[in-house]
Amino acid sequence: MGATGLANSVYNAALLIDFGRKGFATRGKAEEGRISYEKGIAEALSAFKEAQATADPQIIILVEYTFLSQELQFCDKSDKDSLTSLTQAIQMFDCYAKGTKYPETYTLPKQQPLGC
Repeated sequence: MGATGLANSVYNAALLIDFGRKGFATRGKAEEGRISYEKGIAEALSAFKEAQATADPQIIILVEYTFLSQELQFCDKSDKDSLTSLTQAIQMFDCYAKGTKYPETYTLPKQQPLGC
C-alpha cells in the first residue's frame, strides 16, 4: 500500500477509535464501542507497522501526522492536557517539515507554545 493508502487507513482507524470512545460513554453502546475501539487500534497499528516497513521517513511522518491530526480533531475540547499534547506533537512535525532540527535530547516545556 502506498502513502495515500496508509494515510487513509490511519484516518479510518482514528474514526473507529473515536466512535469506540463515544460508544463507551453511551448507555447500551459499550460493547459496540469496545469492538470499534479495538478494531481502530488494530487498524492503526497495522498501518504504522506497514509504514515502518517501508523505511521511508516521509511515509512514516505522513502516517503519524495524519493520526495525530485526527486525534486532535476528535479530542474533547474540555480535555486540555490532551489538546496541549496533541498540538505540541503536531507543531513538532510542522517544525520538522520546515527543516527545523531539534537535538535528540530536546524535551518540550510543559504547556508552552513551540517556536520554530
